[in-house]
Amino acid sequence: MRFVTIVQASAFAPVWLRVLLLMAAGAKVWGAGIYSGCYFGSKDVTMGLGTFVNRGVLFDGTAPITLGKQVAVGHRVQFVTSTHEIGPSSGRGGRVLDGPIVIGDGCWIGAGAIILPGVTVGKGASSRRAQWSPATASRTGSTRGCPRAVSATSTPPRPCAERLPGVRRRPHGSRRRETVKWWHSRPRRSRRGRRPSGR
Repeated sequence: MRFVTIVQASAFAPVWLRVLLLMAAGAKVWGAGIYSGCYFGSKDVTMGLGTFVNRGVLFDGTAPITLGKQVAVGHRVQFVTSTHEIGPSSGRGGRVLDGPIVIGDGCWIGAGAIILPGVTVGKGASSRRAQWSPATASRTGSTRGCPRAVSATSTPPRPCAERLPGVRRRPHGSRRRETVKWWHSRPRRSRRGRRPSGR
């Protein structure tokens, strides 16, 4: 798997060759679009049809990672499936624990997000620069990740809007503003100290 990871991460390898190499190594990624710079720690990765993975994504691979259909993954996202138990003060990094990650159909995982072990992100959810973990996921309304059709931001993730089918939100700052003419923005000159004309 290490040789396949090195070859497929190259920017010179086309997307179709990258997918074929990963499938030859045992990963189930048929129908996905995977860009360069991604790291696959093992072959235990499954992606649904139409899933898009941007550049520089980390798949830890110590436990199964499952991405549903039509999932969009931004660049530099990290799917981390391993962690440590908290040990004594002499060595805080205790026994290694592994947990699977499941991403539902139609999700969008924004650039730089970190998905920690044991997280399940519901169908149609989205995150932007969030860190998902089972310990903090209860704040989003679910004890095992994010509920379906919810947009979450920040760390720890908190829902900022519910995505309902057929409802479009007004973009931020879309209120109509009064048109300002260019001469309104020019600073007014003071008349004090000005000499009378003709003298």
